[in-house]
Amino acid sequence: MSWVTRPVLAVLSLSLAAALSPACDGGPLPASAGTASSTGSGTGGGAGGGEVTYRTSACGACVVETACVSQVNACAADPGCAAYLDCLDACPLGANGDADVACERACPPVSGSAGQSAQQAFIDCRAAGPGARCAGCGQVPAATDPDFNQTCPPSMEENECYKCEDERCCETYQACKDDQDCQDLVACIKACPGGADYPPCEGQCYQDHAAGYERYGHRVACMEHFCFDDDACGEEPLHPCVECQILRCADEMAACHHDLQCALLESCQVQCETADQACLTACEEMFPTAVETHNARLGCALAHCLPSCGGTE
Repeated sequence: MSWVTRPVLAVLSLSLAAALSPACDGGPLPASAGTASSTGSGTGGGAGGGEVTYRTSACGACVVETACVSQVNACAADPGCAAYLDCLDACPLGANGDADVACERACPPVSGSAGQSAQQAFIDCRAAGPGARCAGCGQVPAATDPDFNQTCPPSMEENECYKCEDERCCETYQACKDDQDCQDLVACIKACPGGADYPPCEGQCYQDHAAGYERYGHRVACMEHFCFDDDACGEEPLHPCVECQILRCADEMAACHHDLQCALLESCQVQCETADQACLTACEEMFPTAVETHNARLGCALAHCLPSCGGTE
């Protein structure tokens, strides 16, 4: 994995897993998740009367009939997965135009590895794949951060990672390249060992080269948005949980990258065990000015990526 993708993906997985721990056992989502309130009863089995349901909505029609057809067909071929689809189809809509979250979570669980695999493939398509871009679903807010709107010429690079940064993130790359403090920070991070020793080394680099962090943070924000999958800088496909966050929470994630204190907070938390709330809280107390920015990113992930992240550990 690229030196720049490794710390970001690690902290995405851990911090979201920690937040999801109480949500995945059937309990209520944290208030900060911003989950749309139910327009119906909020129980599996869908809406009554003449109320618009997920399947009859513009969002559901796009996902089922166009964006995720192959995944829907594979799911429908398994009895358990088909029952889940029937339940989802009958759910009322949430405020964003997609299926009500509480209703979907109350649908009967799918048993058997084949059915579960088909269900997850459909969820991934709907949450982080083509289905996430369907009009009417309210899934993908337009990213507005200037880091995502750079004017770059075509690149002759053969290395796909370099090519991606040249063509999508040329301005933030050049700004870092022209700043010796930023270059020193990059060199420090590249020299960090792998495994459990990486996060503390990374955090120390941030502190030792704080003068270079601003330009580095903008560079990473752009690369994360465009270049982290396996067709560019990654060595393997992104986990759907991470892919969903990059797709739907780009501005919130960029805001954290732009803030040294937020980067230090996440570098601290990635060293905590998933369920170690005392450790996570201690990190927040060390970097209190970053908590609001960090929670905005996490809240976005909980609101938009719960189906794709439910299996993250």
